[in-house]
Amino acid sequence: MIKAKTVIPDQYWILRDQDHKVGNIEIDGGEYVVSINGSRTRFTSLKMLKDTVRIDFESTVVKSDPTQEDQVHGYPTTSRAYNAVFDVQHQLPLWTTEPRSRSWLAAGWYRVRQRRTWQIMQCPKLIILERYEYQGPFHTREQAQST
Repeated sequence: MIKAKTVIPDQYWILRDQDHKVGNIEIDGGEYVVSINGSRTRFTSLKMLKDTVRIDFESTVVKSDPTQEDQVHGYPTTSRAYNAVFDVQHQLPLWTTEPRSRSWLAAGWYRVRQRRTWQIMQCPKLIILERYEYQGPFHTREQAQST
């Protein structure tokens, strides 16, 4: 039995026969295009595809942990984090706000010294931490204030 595994929900599936990829299904202009071993067949509906070709569609259970999307290495962020890395040299959890962004932010709360005063900041840009003296990262605002 050929199994279809969802790659992009309601748009693209990979077809597998046991552990070998045998083809794919994609939506093109509202039609389902099935490609198996080099041959392509079009179907107007998913029901017609299931009735004609014996394919078992795997159920997709999307487990989304919202606490993980807005954290980087255990430190809170102000939005969804992309490209999360840990700067070992400076001990900073870094992330970007978009997948292709080049502006890095530091996750967590920080005390930053600007113009002789200490300010509490959440997720400052990396360039601020490079230019000014700072303490952190902290998990909460209260931890940053008590230091």
